This record gives sequence, C-alpha cells and structure tokens, in this order.
Amino acid sequence: MKTKNLLKALFTVALMATTLASCDSDVFNINADPFKGQKYKDDLTSPISIYLEGEADFTEYVKALRYSETFNALNQSTSGVSFTALVPNNEAMRDFYNRRGVDSLEALTPEYVKEFVLYHTLNDSIAADQFVTKSSVTNLSGETLNITIDAENSGEALIGPEGRIVEMGISAYNGKIYVLSSALTPLVETVYDRVVESGTSSIMLEAIEVSGWKKDLQTIADTIIENGFKRVVNRYYTFLNVTDATFSNAGINNLADLRAKLSERNDRDITSDSLLREYVSYHVMNAPYGIADFGEAEGEDIATKLIGTMATNQTMMLAINPAATVAAEKYTFNHLDESARFMMNVSDVRAKNGYMHTIDSWLPVWEPDQTEVVWDLADYAEIRALMGGSEYFQPAEPVVKETSIMIDKAGCFTYAMGDGGTKNTSYSAITYVTTKSYRLMAPLAGQYSTAVNNDRVVFNLGYMGSVEMKTPTIVKGKYRVEISIGYLSTHSFMRTQSDGNGGLIKVSFDDDPAATGFSAPYTTVTNAYLTGGIFTTQLFEEVEFNETTSHNFKMIIMDPAASSNRSFSIQIDCIRFIPIQ
Repeated sequence: MKTKNLLKALFTVALMATTLASCDSDVFNINADPFKGQKYKDDLTSPISIYLEGEADFTEYVKALRYSETFNALNQSTSGVSFTALVPNNEAMRDFYNRRGVDSLEALTPEYVKEFVLYHTLNDSIAADQFVTKSSVTNLSGETLNITIDAENSGEALIGPEGRIVEMGISAYNGKIYVLSSALTPLVETVYDRVVESGTSSIMLEAIEVSGWKKDLQTIADTIIENGFKRVVNRYYTFLNVTDATFSNAGINNLADLRAKLSERNDRDITSDSLLREYVSYHVMNAPYGIADFGEAEGEDIATKLIGTMATNQTMMLAINPAATVAAEKYTFNHLDESARFMMNVSDVRAKNGYMHTIDSWLPVWEPDQTEVVWDLADYAEIRALMGGSEYFQPAEPVVKETSIMIDKAGCFTYAMGDGGTKNTSYSAITYVTTKSYRLMAPLAGQYSTAVNNDRVVFNLGYMGSVEMKTPTIVKGKYRVEISIGYLSTHSFMRTQSDGNGGLIKVSFDDDPAATGFSAPYTTVTNAYLTGGIFTTQLFEEVEFNETTSHNFKMIIMDPAASSNRSFSIQIDCIRFIPIQ
C-alpha cells in the first residue's frame, strides 16, 4: 500500500440526519450524482472511489462499488458533502464472501451489495483523533455501530459486532478512509425474515400470517406526510419466538391445536381469531430490545418489572435474578404462570427492524399482580424512531454535557400551546434532554442525583398550554402516584414562588374527576437540590384503575410565569405508580 499523507485542508460539513431516508436524499442519491458515468479527479487529491481504485489492496471493494452503482456516489464532494468510508481490504472481502456462502461478489445481488456499501459508509468526514473519542457512529443504513478502541494494538479498533479497523483516517478529497481487516455484515433481514430463516417455527409463522402481523414485522420504515413534507419514520420491534418443538412440549402440534389451547384458557367473551391475534401481539414489543436492554436488578433480591406488549390491555412480568451470571438464568417472563426464558443460542438475533429472541415456553397471555411502574416520559417507540437510532437516546450513563433534541413531532404527544405563548427560547415545545448527575448539597452532601435512563422531557407550552400522552399498561388496582422533576438553579423563582405559583400543573388520567388533581412540584424542592437535581414529590395519594390497560394522561400548565418568564419550563424525569395493597 502506498504511504498516505494527511491533508491539512478538509471541507467542514454539517452533520446530516442518518436515518434510512439518507439513502434517498442528496447525500447518497446515485441518480442525482453529477459525476455519474465519468471519473472525477481534483488536482490536489482524489475523492474516495478514485483513491481506492488506485490502491491494489482494495480491488474487491472497488468491484463492489461498481457492481452496486455506488462508485460515483462515493465520489460526491458538492454542497458540503463528505463521507467516512469503512473499507474492507481484499482479504476481508474474500472472508466476507465465505461467511455469506458464496465464491464471488457476483453471486450476491446488486441490491444487497449496495446495502453492504451503505452499511460501511458514514455521512461525515471523521478524523482519527475524533473517531477514537466516539463510543458509536451511525452509518447510511441508519444503524448504530459501537466502537471499541483496541488497547493492545495501537491504531486499531473494533466496530460493530464484526469489524476490525487496522488503519485510521486516510485522507481523500471528500472524506476519510478507515481500512478494515474484517468486514461488517449488513442488516437487511427483517424480524419476520429472522423467524423464517430459523427454520424451526412453522406454527408461529402461520400464526403471524393469519393474525395479520406478517406485514408489520416485515416493515422497516413508514413514510409520513406532514404539512406537505415527507418524513421517514423507522419501525422497530422485539419478537419472542416459539419453535415447533417448544409448542409440541405444550401439546400444540399445529395452528388448530394452538387455537384450542388458547380457548381453554379463555374466561372472556373473545373469538378464536381475536385470541390468536392477542397471543401473537403478546409476543411483540414496540421497541428494539437486545437482551442487555432488559436491565439489571440492584441488591440481592429478585426484582420484577412490567414489560409492555402490543396486545391491547396486556402486559407481562419480567423477573430479574441479580445472582445469575448468564442471561438464560437471569431473566424469566411471567415467573408465576407458564414462565419462559431465553434460549441463548437462538436469541439476541438482530434484524433491520429490531430483535428476535427464542424462548423455551409457549408463553400464553397472563395478567400479573400489581407491581410498581416507572414511566419514563421519553420511552416511546415514536421518539426512538424520530431520533433515528441516535447515540443520545437513553444513554447508559449520566452524560458530562447535556444535549437537547426537539421531539415536538413525535406522534405520542398531542399538545396545544398556551394563548400567551412562551418566552423560553432554550427549548422547543417538547424537548428531549440527556441528563448528567447532579452533586447534592447538605444534608445530602457527597451524594448524587440521577435521572431514570439518564434523560428527561421538557415541556415549554406557555400558560394554559396542555399535553396528552398514553401511559404504559398498568395492572388494575390502587396506586400512589409520584412525579420526578428536573430542577435547575434557574428554577429558583419557581421554588420560592417569587414569580408565578411554583409551576402549578393540573393532571388527570382518562379525564376522570376522581383521578384529577393539582400540583406545584417545584415548591417542594429542598435545599439539597438548589444547584440542580432530580427531585421526587407526590402527585396523588391514591388513584384506582379498574382495568388493566394504558391510560390517557393529560397535563395543563397553570402557572402564568410559563408565558412571561424566560426561565420557566416543566422538566419531567418520570412518573411512578406505586401499588397500594
């Protein structure tokens, strides 16, 4: 390989949205490429494709660029466009063919190879000194790739589940090149495809099709038209798959047996078709959960939490054993009924639109006992999709520097601005904020305050502005309801009520007068939180829900300072529903 010199002159580019829609934008639009059909070369240096064509180590990847008609697209350098290309060398390409079970590039379809190129391309020029500080990057397929710097091999890094970078930051005219000794396998299979390719689940596949779930589990994104503009929203699912062998252990050998088994457990006036639809929906979650995303238990006792499903008014209970060292023993679904655990060798299977896990029980629908529900107001599939797999969504640890992202367009919110508007220009109407840890003052000095999922949602709606949203599914019964708010030092006027009435809000569930109340949560903040923190106070001493379902939550801002004070905002970390026995 030739010696590469770093260029001093690089274009500065704006960070562009990296969702699946990127493939159809001007960033990587093959048909709109001004250099299609010709070679573009600059007097100083070459754009990425031309540069690679001149290097003997990349002949296979150059073949892939031409075969998929992306060669000229990767040469683009107009309108401030630049790329980071993760380029497998020839040995890595041949190893990739072997992994795919083919002898050559031409045995793959051009469509698949195009996805391969997109999967190995980022839409910004990332220098090596910036790259090594990142924990993840997002490619032009909209997938987030984790980065791990290799501490033993200087200048090398692991990217994604398979890739190894052996040379970083080679300069080209329109971006940077990172050499891979091991290529990445692009995600093109959907959750439905994963069930099909498992080859073990004919009964579940038939149930998916008959119940109408096939199309959903095959869908990667929806195109939504708002005010005349198109917006692509990615879909994500988690599917708990059941094999034919597992069904057989429960006496279920075909779809008719499954229908009969569901009817045996039915004590409601529900048709066979509705029971089947409910059963399949019960195995679907409306977000991408890898096994690690199901969480940990603190302390020594087994912890339980409710997991939302796509079955109407149904939820399942997850028990987490903190003493277990492997996931197959750590997590148990519905441990008080016909429980299920992960079959590890066929679980945590990633798909383009989520995950497939295979479980060791047929897992029928079951209503658990009351348990505490912690509702993170940002934990919606619409927000996750709107952020396009952003590395900022629900960070694993408190952040050093907080980041604000506008989420007004998320379909989970129905809101109306107050007539007086708002003077706070630091936030949009509804804003997602990653959250740091706050060091508390006396009498809690030395302790830190953190948010659930290290995020919060800020409502900036003005006086008499309102917002409505759906809660998670809550098991019927009585609950004490608490709210955790984000308190900033700029909220001191709300705490002391020197302007306004302390952030007064009116809250209700399902417009039920018995579940309607008022709270001024910022007036209850104690001295320990004066420099900022997450503070919890009671919303309702008791609320009773008569059925297991999701509820409509409504909040109205009733503090006049919301339309007059530029520091006013209502910042909510979470709302807790604590069972009253």
